[in-house]
Amino acid sequence: MSFFRRYLTYLRPNILQITGMFLAGLAFVGLSGVAYWMAADFVQSLFTGQTIAPPLPEAPLSFFNLTDYLAHYSAQLVIVDTPLGTLKRAILFIVITFTFKNLALYVQLVLSASIEQRIARRMRDEYVEHLLNQDLAFFHHRQSGDLISAGINDITVLNAGLAESFGKLLRDPLTAILFLVLLLSISWQLTLAAVLIAPITGIITNLIGSSLKRKSKRTQEKVGAVTSRLSEALYGIRIVQAYGGEASEIRRFQETTDDHFRQAIGKERLRRVVSPMREFVGVMVIAAILLIAGGQVLGGQWLIADDFVRFLVLLFGLLTPLTSLGEVQARLKVAEGAAERVFDLMDEPFSIHEQISEGDTSASKFNPRIEFRAISLSYDNDRGSALRNVNVTIEPGERVILAGRSGSGKSSFLNMLPRFYDPEEGSILVGGINTVELPIAELRRHFGIVTQEIVLFQDTVAGNIAYGFPDASREAIERAAKLAKADEFIHDLPQGYDTDLGNLGERLSGGQRQRIAIARALLNDPPILLFDEPTSALDGDVAQEIELTLRKVSVGKTVLMATHRLEAIDPDDRVLLFAGGELVADEKHSVMLEMEKSYRVLARRMSS
Repeated sequence: MSFFRRYLTYLRPNILQITGMFLAGLAFVGLSGVAYWMAADFVQSLFTGQTIAPPLPEAPLSFFNLTDYLAHYSAQLVIVDTPLGTLKRAILFIVITFTFKNLALYVQLVLSASIEQRIARRMRDEYVEHLLNQDLAFFHHRQSGDLISAGINDITVLNAGLAESFGKLLRDPLTAILFLVLLLSISWQLTLAAVLIAPITGIITNLIGSSLKRKSKRTQEKVGAVTSRLSEALYGIRIVQAYGGEASEIRRFQETTDDHFRQAIGKERLRRVVSPMREFVGVMVIAAILLIAGGQVLGGQWLIADDFVRFLVLLFGLLTPLTSLGEVQARLKVAEGAAERVFDLMDEPFSIHEQISEGDTSASKFNPRIEFRAISLSYDNDRGSALRNVNVTIEPGERVILAGRSGSGKSSFLNMLPRFYDPEEGSILVGGINTVELPIAELRRHFGIVTQEIVLFQDTVAGNIAYGFPDASREAIERAAKLAKADEFIHDLPQGYDTDLGNLGERLSGGQRQRIAIARALLNDPPILLFDEPTSALDGDVAQEIELTLRKVSVGKTVLMATHRLEAIDPDDRVLLFAGGELVADEKHSVMLEMEKSYRVLARRMSS
């Protein structure tokens, strides 16, 4: 299975822990064999009142007389002068053996858990790194809750299944082989009959396995749906409560959890049947052996009573690793279903790639002259073209307004500059250099971005302003806050710049949150500012204050702003008018009002 080979790449760095697991597994196997073998001496001592040590064979040790040698030496370990003393020694020996056997098992389980958590941590780190480096189009057709579920629940299921299975695969096959060797040394005829357990249970497990894998994958998808539903309800909790949607959201969540419950219970019914079925088949085979061989033993044929008791003890002991291996196969199928979801997302290719030019693209040569040359963009087949054949040049220091109805292409135009998307056709040049030839991180540091969706993190005020620039000085942070007119209200907070803003900056008003976002955009003194409806979610008075701030901080910089507010536009501002993804007009605001009828209609709507 390819996913298991891939998982081995995560196991290799844990070779020391794996070696420890293997050694602990060997100790467990050896002690298990001793414990089960000695159990026959205990039974003999208990029911006959004595343990008789058979004589050593005259022939040298070989597979065919292994039983005689083991029976002799095991009896010598427990025999003392009195029957009661022999019984006590047999019990003590069994207790000690089982104690160290379980200690070895504990060591193996602890090492297995350590490996599981190490791999889960590494896998989650790689998963999140891959997601955060994806382009925005990747997230258009995926629910955030489903992505979160894959990174948490699916990786947990994957690692729990494989880590536990890995430990059993190191331990149980060796245990089964040891018990088979001991059984063969007692009676190869009865052992061959008992081996019928393996193919029968194997057929049962294989029949169940493929269905179990499908059910596991569907169950994990349902977990993602539950996570998405809850995430959506909590994110929009104000709207939910404002419009009395609590009952509706509870009902929708319950419907989603019902779907998950039905899928999960179906998977568990199928998975849980494997172990009982394997054990049932094993017991049926053992019962048949008892029926056939028991009579022969009672008649003094085939085996002596002591060897037959020892054979039965070992045969029941063989059921444990065989049943466990059946559970391993079921767990691997569950893990494989989770692995497909995780690895499919981790293997999703990037559509934004760095193609660094060999020429000089250093920051010291950066020139904020922007050129769009025959740019076309489509997000996917369903949404059609976002931009079509856009040609425009923006000189350094210009203030450019992007106007048009919702969905006309304004935000797409802005998002292409920092390479959140790459054009399907055409090229974008900044300072005469194609943006695909610039390092992405370096390119984006030349843009200060303020969007209509205010994004603050659960961090301090200073941490939010310095986001992306962790080495920024407190002086630089406060200077940016003063430019954004945020310094005054920040000092009124309980701990000033060290105040934790809570989830999504919930402790601040809308205007305050936007001023923090503006300060963040100004921290690095970028030459180009991109404003995407920065005041659309604010009240009129607050919006005017923010717009005044934006004007002041934009002096000397290249500014591109998408807005629906007529008050934000000056007569001399250059306006790019978009409609249906096309650039239909490019003139000063005052000229556009006189010459462009569609713009006048739009302006009237903006003013109202």
